[in-house]
Amino acid sequence: MNRRILLVVSAILLWFGAFQVGAESVRLTNQFPPSHFISKGMKYFADKVKEYSKDQLIVKVFDSAQLFKDTEVVEAVQGGLVELALVPVNKWSGMVSAADVFEIPFAFKDLQSIKAFVQSGAGKLFDEAFAPKGVKTVFWVDYGFVQFFNNVRPIKTPADFKGLKIRTFSALTAETVKALGGSPVEMSSSEMYMALQRHTVDGVTTGMPAAISRKLQEVLKYLTICNYATAEFFVQANSKWWDKLSQDKKAVLLKAGEETEEVIRKAIDEEEMAALEKLKKAGLQVYEITSQDRQAFIKATESVRTSFATNTGSLGKQLVELIAKIQK
Repeated sequence: MNRRILLVVSAILLWFGAFQVGAESVRLTNQFPPSHFISKGMKYFADKVKEYSKDQLIVKVFDSAQLFKDTEVVEAVQGGLVELALVPVNKWSGMVSAADVFEIPFAFKDLQSIKAFVQSGAGKLFDEAFAPKGVKTVFWVDYGFVQFFNNVRPIKTPADFKGLKIRTFSALTAETVKALGGSPVEMSSSEMYMALQRHTVDGVTTGMPAAISRKLQEVLKYLTICNYATAEFFVQANSKWWDKLSQDKKAVLLKAGEETEEVIRKAIDEEEMAALEKLKKAGLQVYEITSQDRQAFIKATESVRTSFATNTGSLGKQLVELIAKIQK
């Protein structure tokens, strides 16, 4: 009887295995840990690809930078060292200077405006810019917005920045703080807590979930919710690998990617709401800018947008024009 059971089980396993014949295994490198909402989004993508391809495409997600760090992914996907990669858009800025567009101050009011920006022409413009670089964008990945925190006073108008030393994380965010009247101090996120504790800086610019993860609520008093900048990612494919795929497999990846975009966007809303509640509970005074406030901030940082459009060529100019359209 035991021998008969063994034969039946073996036959079943062989039957299931037959459906894997011809299946293509695909690697996706991701720098976030498995618990992060973006990593969960990557798993959702892999599951949908498997489902829609009827097991003919199997995406294996390598979390926690097991394959490549975020500083290495551009070269990795360009060189075909990996088929798919989660790439921070700004990591392309060395080759495509306009890739810093998501750090333009007060360009995007909410996540839907980012979606509108990409779909209204920015996605196509970036596709054209990246094609000669050997990559194809499969789908976009929102990360959430960057806010202003400080320990001196509530920030409600550009004038409130005067005299404040604010931690920034890039050239464009530093330019923004300067345009608002503050003094930028560029430093890594890991240094923020100590800098606030020692009063090296008066405030920081970071996201609400990031602030909670680094326990910044312990050393901060004020939060201004203004969605002044955002971090944006996308999943890109190596062009040579992509071009060899059948049209059916390309369609599967694009369909799964489109659905994943929305799943991650919803997860961001949940993460940010949860973080905001924790910050309030910790005692931070929260001010959310009004539409009228936002116009004042946009006007105060006009020089940053002008500089971006001037220094990033034709692509930068076109992207700024698209931003102006979605802001109306």
